[in-house]
Amino acid sequence: MKFSKYFIVILAGVFFILGFNTLQNSKPASKNERIYSYLKQHNPYYLEKRIGGFSILSKDDSIKEKPPITEVYHRLETLEQGWGMKHLKISNNTLNIYNDSNKIIDKIDFQNNDEKQWTQKYYNIK
Repeated sequence: MKFSKYFIVILAGVFFILGFNTLQNSKPASKNERIYSYLKQHNPYYLEKRIGGFSILSKDDSIKEKPPITEVYHRLETLEQGWGMKHLKISNNTLNIYNDSNKIIDKIDFQNNDEKQWTQKYYNIK
């Protein structure tokens, strides 16, 4: 076999590995279904599909971000975590959701310790 045949095989392998790594890095973090779906109602950030990918919009104001497709989920998670640090507090086995004026608008009772640990880890709260 000639060098050019080896080169094509090696080049295809490198592209496959780089593509797979990019796909793995752009995946969103795993979330607790029950807690996250409940908090999604109160979270002001959401994704909007557009021709070139996704935009991140805010319900509260006119913030619109258009991050690259490989970073969109990581940016959304960063915004959600910032919101959670300001608006979520855990007391005993209950997650309290606060509005901008620091009044409790909703509560979620944790069904198990995994939900509590996920909430603390994902939103960086205690």
